[in-house]
Order: sequence, then structure tokens, then C-alpha cells
Amino acid sequence: MKPVIVIVLAVAVAAGAAVFLSRQPDRPSETNAAPLTADIKSGGHFRGPENAQVTLVEFGDYQCPSCGAYHPFVKEILNRYPQQVRLEFHHFPLISIHPNSMAASKAAEAAGEQGHYWEMHDALFEYQTQWSDKPDPKPVFAAIANRIGINGTILVQTMDSPRFQERILKDVEQGDRAKIQAVPTFFINGQQVHILLSMEDFVRVIEANLHK
Repeated sequence: MKPVIVIVLAVAVAAGAAVFLSRQPDRPSETNAAPLTADIKSGGHFRGPENAQVTLVEFGDYQCPSCGAYHPFVKEILNRYPQQVRLEFHHFPLISIHPNSMAASKAAEAAGEQGHYWEMHDALFEYQTQWSDKPDPKPVFAAIANRIGINGTILVQTMDSPRFQERILKDVEQGDRAKIQAVPTFFINGQQVHILLSMEDFVRVIEANLHK
């Protein structure tokens, strides 16, 4: 009976996540909305020093145009504050409006198994227009993988492994508990931060948290 129970629970979790994702908008949270607070556990992907003064947590969707627009600013913040800021990225694919978003998250996880998660993460946003509207994005993912120096054939062969979807759904569950309403959503020290789509506002938010 145990295997049957495990399968049923896994299906229920996946279905619940899919229902949750289907009602999420594809835009940053409105600045006049009440900020969220969240006890975000580990499990995301980290970029930056472990002892950084500020950890910027992002819930994002690789097919989301808004996430793609914010991506260069996030990278620039990490460049400007290499010792003070750490990025923690959590998958939050909005599968009802972005049919390739889950596949993109799986591609990033598969690249991670070849030691190149962050290179794939960056490339998925930078080449977003090349794969986002494809009926089958896997050939583009393979080409991107080859471009960043990993085996695209292996990436495509392994990206549908159940373990990758399980990792992604754990991120989704954290977003669900945090009551996220849109992507990208950013947190610092468990508190949602509203950041306008500008480098100046990103710097303002980071500086304010560095001087707390």
C-alpha cells in the first residue's frame, strides 16, 4: 500500500501546485499592496557569498517578461555589491499563462547537475524571446546549453526527471505559503520589498537594507 499512497500524495501535491499557479498574474506586485512577510526556508539556488549582509530572495518564472526585464538589474546589483549581497532564486512557473515555464525551470535544474545552473539561469532570461513561444522549446534549450559549454543532448535527455519537478514544486509550495500574488516577487529578511523597474530604485532598496 505504501507505494500507492506515495503516488497519490505526489499527484495531489502536483495538482494543488498547478491550481495555485494558474491563478497568479504575470506582473510585479503593486507598490500600494500590503507587503508580504514570509519564513522562507532554504532550498533555492544561491549566488554570492554565504556571509553577505543582505540576501535578496526572488521568486521568478523564466518565461515571464517582467522577470526577464528585472533580470539585468538583479545581475547589476550583484556586480555592484559582490560582498554585501547574495541572491536566492526560487522557481515559480506560472504554467497556465506560460506553457514553457516549467520546462525552462527543469532545463535550469538539469544544467545545474552539469555544474552550470547560474549560466543557464542567465541564458534563459537573456534568450527568452527565442524559446518562450516555441511549441517545443527543447531544441532551443539544447542550443543554449551547448552555447554555455555543457552537453545539450544530455540536458534534454535528463530535464524531465521527476527529481527536478520535485525540486521546483518545493519552491512553489514556499511561494504558496508566502501568499505570493505576482512575479517577480522579492524578499529581504523575510519581508517583501517593492522595487520599481529601475537601477536607481534597486540601489535605493539595497542601500536601505545595508544601513539598517
